[in-house]
Amino acid sequence: MSILSRVNAAFRRIPWGIPVGVQLSALYTLVLVATLALLGWALYARLEGFLVSNTAERLDQMTRPVLAGHRPPMLGTDQLVRDLSRSDVTVAVLDEQGEVVASLLAYSGDDTPTVPALPDGWQEAVSNGTRIQWISTAPGGERQLVMLTPITLWTRDGPLKSFYLEQAISLAPADAVLNQLRVYILLGILVGSAIGVTAGLALTRTILRPLDRMVTTAEAIAGGDLTRRVALPPGRNEVARLGGAFDHMVERLAATLQAQRRFVADASHELRTPLTSLEGLREMLLIGADRGDSGTVQRTARSIHSELGRMARLVADLLTLSRLDSAAPMTFVPVDVGRLLDDLAGQMAPLAEARQINLTVTCQGAVVVQAEPDRLKQVVLNLVDNALRYTPPGGQIALSAMPDEAARTVRIQVRDTGPGIAPEDLPHIFDRFYRGDPSRARATGNTGLGLAIARAIVEAHHGKIEVQSTPGAGATFTVSLPVAPATPTTDGRRRPVTGRRSPLAGGHPLRSAQDRL
Repeated sequence: MSILSRVNAAFRRIPWGIPVGVQLSALYTLVLVATLALLGWALYARLEGFLVSNTAERLDQMTRPVLAGHRPPMLGTDQLVRDLSRSDVTVAVLDEQGEVVASLLAYSGDDTPTVPALPDGWQEAVSNGTRIQWISTAPGGERQLVMLTPITLWTRDGPLKSFYLEQAISLAPADAVLNQLRVYILLGILVGSAIGVTAGLALTRTILRPLDRMVTTAEAIAGGDLTRRVALPPGRNEVARLGGAFDHMVERLAATLQAQRRFVADASHELRTPLTSLEGLREMLLIGADRGDSGTVQRTARSIHSELGRMARLVADLLTLSRLDSAAPMTFVPVDVGRLLDDLAGQMAPLAEARQINLTVTCQGAVVVQAEPDRLKQVVLNLVDNALRYTPPGGQIALSAMPDEAARTVRIQVRDTGPGIAPEDLPHIFDRFYRGDPSRARATGNTGLGLAIARAIVEAHHGKIEVQSTPGAGATFTVSLPVAPATPTTDGRRRPVTGRRSPLAGGHPLRSAQDRL
C-alpha cells in the first residue's frame, strides 16, 4: 500500500473515532461562523461603500459652487486651490500631462509636493470629460478618497486651457466607523460560535439520546436480555421511526427465537418418544422376553416398524420445514386445480372408502394457478388427510375450487363434517407441533407439522391459508392463490380444459369438474 493510500485510509478513519455529537456540533459551529462571517463581510462592504459614496457626495457638494464661481473669464489656479482647500481636503491643479500646476498639499522632507499618484490609464478614463475617483494611502498611512475632475481655466497668458482638478479627502472618520464595525463583527462571531457550540452540544445530545438508548438496548439484547426495548414515544421523524422499527425487529427476533426453542424442544420430545419405545423393544429382545415365541417377536417387530415409520415421517416433515424456511426458489408453472383435485380424490378414494366417508370434488369454471405442482398437491393432501383423521364414518369431505375475479385469486376449499376446532385452538392451528388434543393427535399419528407445512408452502406461493370452524359442525380450510395468466392457443383463443369423472370412495360417483373454458 502506497503512502498516499495509507494517508487517505487514515483520514477516512478519523470520523469514526469522533463521537457523532462532537461532529454535529463542529458542523453547526462551522456553518454558524461561516454565516456570521459572510453576513459581517456583506455588512462591512455595504457600509464602506455607503461611507465612501457619502464622502464623495459631500466633497462634490463643496466643490460645485466654487467651480461655478471660477468660470471663464475668471483667472487663477492658485485662487481656485485656496478656495477649495479645507482642513481635511487637499487640492492640486494638474496640467494635461499630470504635472502639478498649483497645489495646497503637504510637503515631504525634500520639499516635493506629495500629491496622490494617478492610476494607470487615467488619461483614457477622463478623456471624455468624466470625473474619476479612487482610494489611495496618504504618507501617514491614512486612507483618502481622491477625485480627478477635468476643468477649463484662463491662464496668465490669456488663452483658455484644459486642466485637471485633483482633490484628496481623508477617510479617517469612515475608517473609524469601519474599525468599530470590525470589532463588533469579530465579537459577534466569537459570541455566536460560543452559543453555537453550547446549543449544538445540547441539541445533539437531545437528538442522539434515543440513539444512545438504542445502543444500550442493543448491547443488552446481544447479552441475551430479549425483554429490553427502546420504547421511544411515537412520532414521524426518523429517530422515532427507527426506534419503532428497532422494537418491532426485536419483538420479531424474540418471537422467532422463542419459536425456535419451542420447535427444538418439541422436535426433541417427539423424537424421544419413539426412541424410548425402540429402546424398550430392543431391550426386550436382548433379554429374551419373547422366550422363543414367534408371535411375540412378530408383534415386537411390527411395533418397531411402526415407531420407525413415525420417526421417518417426523424427520421428513422437519426436513420439509427446513427447506421452506431456507427460502429455496420454486419453479412456478400453470396448474389446473380441477385436474389436481380429481387426481388427489382418486388417490384418497380407497382410504375414504375404508372409513365410509363421502369425498366429492367441485370446480367452477377455468381454475388455473401459478404453482409448483408437487408442493400444491402436498398442501391439499395434508388438508384432506387431516380431514380424514377427524371426520367420523358416514361424514362428508368436499373439495372445491372457484375463481375470485375481483381479487385475481383462486380459492381452494376443503370442508369436512368432523367435530370442528375449539375457538381457543383456532389462532394456533397453523403453529408447529401445536395439537388441540395431544392424546388424540398421538393416537392418530399426527405430528402437528402438517398444517404448519401447508401454511409455509402457501406463503411461498404468495398466497394465504385460513380456517373457519364451528365446534360440532366441521371445519373449512381455504387456500387463496394468485390466478395464472390465460394460456392462448395459436389462434388467440384460450385453451379449453375438459373435466372428467372419477369413481368416488364409498361407491358415490365423484362429482365431475365442470367444463373449463
